[in-house]
Amino acid sequence: MHEIHGQDNLLLMEGHPLSGMGNWHGLAETEHWDSREKGLPLSDVQHVLGIGNWEVESVPLVDSRTGQIIETHQGIACGDNPPHYFPTNGYGILQNQALVELSEVFRQAGQEEYGIDLPILSAGTLRNRRMAFLSVGVPDNASLDGLPARNHAMNLGTSHDGTCALVGCLATYIVVCSNTFRASLLGANPPELRTLHSRGITLDGAKQTLTEMVKGSHYVDTAIRRLLDTSYPVGTFVEDMATFVLPKYYDASGTRSDFDRERHQRRIINNQNRIEEMLVCYHSPQVPAEYRGTAYAAIMAVQGWEQHDKPTRNSKGAPPRARVATAVEKSVNYAATTGGYPLSAALMNTPASAGKSLSRKVRDAAYN
Repeated sequence: MHEIHGQDNLLLMEGHPLSGMGNWHGLAETEHWDSREKGLPLSDVQHVLGIGNWEVESVPLVDSRTGQIIETHQGIACGDNPPHYFPTNGYGILQNQALVELSEVFRQAGQEEYGIDLPILSAGTLRNRRMAFLSVGVPDNASLDGLPARNHAMNLGTSHDGTCALVGCLATYIVVCSNTFRASLLGANPPELRTLHSRGITLDGAKQTLTEMVKGSHYVDTAIRRLLDTSYPVGTFVEDMATFVLPKYYDASGTRSDFDRERHQRRIINNQNRIEEMLVCYHSPQVPAEYRGTAYAAIMAVQGWEQHDKPTRNSKGAPPRARVATAVEKSVNYAATTGGYPLSAALMNTPASAGKSLSRKVRDAAYN
């Protein structure tokens, strides 16, 4: 069930809040958090992942009928195991060392930007070394992507059998077996990075993603503070949504015929219902009471509605990323209407009753 076989290794940290039940399946070696508060030693992680002891290689295939080598196709083998995957020629082989490199980039960014240590809490291989993973913990005082990342872990994984891209996700638990690997890296968690082996492996892009994820939070934090400092009464918010924002995406115009007038009336009623649903979110625990009356509360209410009430899906059919900071960052930097939050972006970028768009106010504050 856990897919930890004879040639696999698993090492995890017990006693950390993210470790949960720890070695609950009894298949892992363990270290205790009290004795190693900086996480698993890098040398132990490298040993568990097989770095320096074995590697994945491309093996030429042989036609059993003629004994001739098939130059146009190869199989993939891990160490002394026979080939187990026969991809196209464009498939990029990624060694487990890449997971260590990505974790080090992530940890270095946390140290440089915040002065905090991000400990490695688990590392291992699955399916006779065909899959590998590594989990880096995020302390409570860290802020990633603009919001406090409380009790989260950056889970990194890859495979050599075509079942998993090079992927990284933030989750509220670490990976300790195949079940948690699927739940985090192959499940519903939106990936922070995802690189397909079939498109060629470029670690530089993945490293840049993780670095910017941590570095970019400073700018987003500044934007959020500016939105919190911007007075935006709920009555003005409702007026702007009804007058400027909603009509932009749910057009209430058209008076050329009786049909158009009926459609016009339906859209007005639908927009009123949308605003009422947003106000429910505005006055819910999702928007802390002390934030209400600010521009940030308005953004939280609109995006909360887009996340939970509006049936929004991305191209793969899964819910989009659920972070207010993402909409703020995209809206401020790119005036984006993509990413699943068009109304949040419209509210940020519409010169409404305030005279200047919220996006412009934030940029002015950030650059002045």
